[in-house]
Amino acid sequence: MLPGLLDELFAHNDWARDKLFALCSGLTDAQLDRPFEMGLGSLRNTLHHVWAAERVWLDRWTIGGHPKFVMPEAGLPIATILSRSRALAAERLDYFDTLSVDDLRAPLTFTNMKGETHSLALGGQMLHVCNHAIHHRAQAVNMLRHLGVTLPARGLDYIFFRLEQPAVPTLELEAVRFYQRYSDWGTRKLLNIAATLADAQLDKPFDMGLGTIRKTLIHLRDAEVWWHTNWTSGPAGGFPDIDESLPIFDLMMSIEDAWRFRDSFGTGLTSADLARPIKVQPRPDVTLQFPLGVSMVQLCGHATHHRAQVLNMLRHVGVQPPGLDLALWLRDSHA
Repeated sequence: MLPGLLDELFAHNDWARDKLFALCSGLTDAQLDRPFEMGLGSLRNTLHHVWAAERVWLDRWTIGGHPKFVMPEAGLPIATILSRSRALAAERLDYFDTLSVDDLRAPLTFTNMKGETHSLALGGQMLHVCNHAIHHRAQAVNMLRHLGVTLPARGLDYIFFRLEQPAVPTLELEAVRFYQRYSDWGTRKLLNIAATLADAQLDKPFDMGLGTIRKTLIHLRDAEVWWHTNWTSGPAGGFPDIDESLPIFDLMMSIEDAWRFRDSFGTGLTSADLARPIKVQPRPDVTLQFPLGVSMVQLCGHATHHRAQVLNMLRHVGVQPPGLDLALWLRDSHA
């Protein structure tokens, strides 16, 4: 893992965290503690979990040993969780600024909550922390929707961060491709499970994601194809309508085709090409421009967001969801 992508995702994490806490600021204790069958069971616990996970990972990197996971405190004000999160982010940035590329590539040994010891590249562990936050923010946003909170038209996606704070980040093609491989692995695991489900399970309506497991997975394929068209042919217009009747096996084949196209496109790129501007036109009256690398990173985070929704849907159709953490991919693939 290389520093440009991590620097960018940590900045996005801080921006999205503050946006999320602002949405929660007017909620009552009853709303913050309302039980949900997703995330960590409530909005307050989910917000706390993201901070606690980041705390234990930073302690692993800087102190070593087997640091304890800080469990939620009943009634802990979310202002306190936000204050702790911001302080931790500043502490992490100070540490991150001391690291070299060699440090990020080198394995760092840690012991997880189950007492298992693993040795994974430090940069990969850091990417896991960023991706883990995206996963749980998706759950928190769903909880807010159920609590009647009006969500902003522009969500918490990475690309909206860069729309609000335009910049051409220094991204490394190697690191972006690394993140893409993880993203493909996670989506492929869900597709393999979806292929075993009945139509009634795939099409059961939910008030999250795109409304069903099938439609949410199709949306992931459509996002890939839409961005590829923007990269190679210019503005692709609006997002396509979802074909709700598409069989899962057809979806599996078409998304593999999309990934092959993306990988073929990427073989002709250099890291410098990631700064090339890409224009998109999501509506006839709206034209936006992003660096190519920003749109590539967006696709990975976007997939993490929607996979979190599919995992929750799977629980409600009687399927035990798989672990999709980036750290699991690192451990199992020796990436």
